[in-house]
Amino acid sequence: MMQESLTRRNVLRLGGGVVSAVGLAAVASSVASADDAGYTFGLWKGGSGDQRIWWNYFSNGWTTPQVVPGASSSAGVAMAGTNQGVAIATWKGVTGDERIWWNSITSGVWSTPQVVPGASSSIGPALVTSGSGAIMMWKGGSGDQRIWWNYYSNGWVTPQVMAGASTSFAPTMAFRYGSGVSPLYVAWKGVDGDQRIWWSNISGGLSGTWSTPQVVPGANTSAGVSLAGLPNGNLVMAWKGVAGDQQIWWSQSYPSSPNTWTAPQVVPGTGTGTGPSLATNGNVIAMTWKGVDGDERVWWSRLNGTSWTAPQVIAGANTSFRPAVATSR
Repeated sequence: MMQESLTRRNVLRLGGGVVSAVGLAAVASSVASADDAGYTFGLWKGGSGDQRIWWNYFSNGWTTPQVVPGASSSAGVAMAGTNQGVAIATWKGVTGDERIWWNSITSGVWSTPQVVPGASSSIGPALVTSGSGAIMMWKGGSGDQRIWWNYYSNGWVTPQVMAGASTSFAPTMAFRYGSGVSPLYVAWKGVDGDQRIWWSNISGGLSGTWSTPQVVPGANTSAGVSLAGLPNGNLVMAWKGVAGDQQIWWSQSYPSSPNTWTAPQVVPGTGTGTGPSLATNGNVIAMTWKGVDGDERVWWSRLNGTSWTAPQVIAGANTSFRPAVATSR
């Protein structure tokens, strides 16, 4: 059924409005429920010693993991789905290769990996899709904590630095949905020695100006943070705690007060050594994450209103970093 439907799609026809996609290692995800729509793909680097990139998809349960041909990474992968029934993947190369690579999947078949010109990272990228194409953001290569970004529009444009934004890990992106043009929000951990979480946004399209970075009160992490946007305009943020704290925390920002965040809360029963990934599918936010130190299984949970479902393991999925998942329609 999935392959028959996807054969009618065109891999990079990205017109048609913003669709749910979060990356940086940030991600779009779904689980089986009445709110689900589209196809769900999972993507992750293998466990310790395995730099291959693996994938599967959800169809009344997660399918058996498969290797993405020719794709390998020592760290971060990102994935974003389009409303054309396809998904795009980006990732940092293997150990010693800080170039960012990309490919796409359509009709269940992966395209040949290609290098994104001028893009290098020691961690890995974040990715979203929009009516204008795909937008990617990443921490620079070794020794470069600046945040860079570019976008795809009949090819990847020249990378640009995001003014005033620096991180030791990786940023995350999500759109705040609503009337008119949806502003793009970005969040990130600070530089080495700074565990605060920062955020900024850009309105009026990619030709606009990034807002002055602000701190999320009470939110601190030693690793990954993730964002996802709901159709009602709410933004949800989740992150791993500070060094020594492997709990997953979360907060929300409402459109009625877009510059404020609710007090951080712990997601019950969760723990991670690298940080979570969030995604939107309809009115549901799903979260995936690598387990705590020593646990390379991939776990998932779902936010239903104001409470999270009990964590579950995704069978056969193991990673030493952070997984990515994407919903395409």
